[in-house]
Amino acid sequence: MLLALLFVLHQAPAPAVVPEPTTPARELIARTTEGEYLEELLDDGRYVRFGTKDSGPVHVWRPRSYKREQAVTVVYVHGFFTSIDTAMREHQLTAQFRDSGRNALFIAPEARSWRTDPVYWPDLEKLIAAVEKRLKLKRPPGPIVLLGHSGAYKTIATWLPHEQVRQVLLVDGLYGNETDFKDWLDAPSPALPRQLVLVGFDTQQRAEWMVKKHAASVQLDALPWLYDELPGATKKSPLVCVQSERLDHMQLVTDGRLLPWLLHAFP
Repeated sequence: MLLALLFVLHQAPAPAVVPEPTTPARELIARTTEGEYLEELLDDGRYVRFGTKDSGPVHVWRPRSYKREQAVTVVYVHGFFTSIDTAMREHQLTAQFRDSGRNALFIAPEARSWRTDPVYWPDLEKLIAAVEKRLKLKRPPGPIVLLGHSGAYKTIATWLPHEQVRQVLLVDGLYGNETDFKDWLDAPSPALPRQLVLVGFDTQQRAEWMVKKHAASVQLDALPWLYDELPGATKKSPLVCVQSERLDHMQLVTDGRLLPWLLHAFP
């Protein structure tokens, strides 16, 4: 009986190893090499894509009218179900950055494409330093603007402690970390005031919760058209909540009008 039991145990198959789920971000990072570098001088600006060892590619855009001394840094974080290469191409992000008319150094790194992905750039300072090193340029002296869609909220929440972050534009992305965003907004700022702009479609109820928690807030019931001017008090409000009924969750970034409007309307 003992010999039979030992035989059965010996023949028992080893536990199956469950492979880590693949995602668009993981696939892109796996095939990206640190030596990749592409630079293009276009009619409307200068575009660079470079690879990193463990965090995938980083895209950088500078408009033709770029003036470093007066510029800000805009870091864009894509949402789920895509990679940064795909988002740059299918969402035409360089054209949207250009159409904003914003004098900025635009940086678009790889980011989470599903819940199982980690935050690939947990340190915002290291990301900007990598851009400075690979492009051999100095960052703008102005503040940092964080612009993100959908699942970008998790990455952006980890960047809030950076002292130069003064504006967060979250496009249907308040799926969590509400307390982090509220605490960042309410924290005393020694320099420029802070501003959080929330565009809601699927996340509209969460955005309205934020409005109720913050007295100095403005709520817009409809998404203005491209380049519609806003009242001065709205532009300067610490918290602005914009409800979108005209554009759905994906159209907010694929339509080509919202991102330029956000960057233009809230300078």
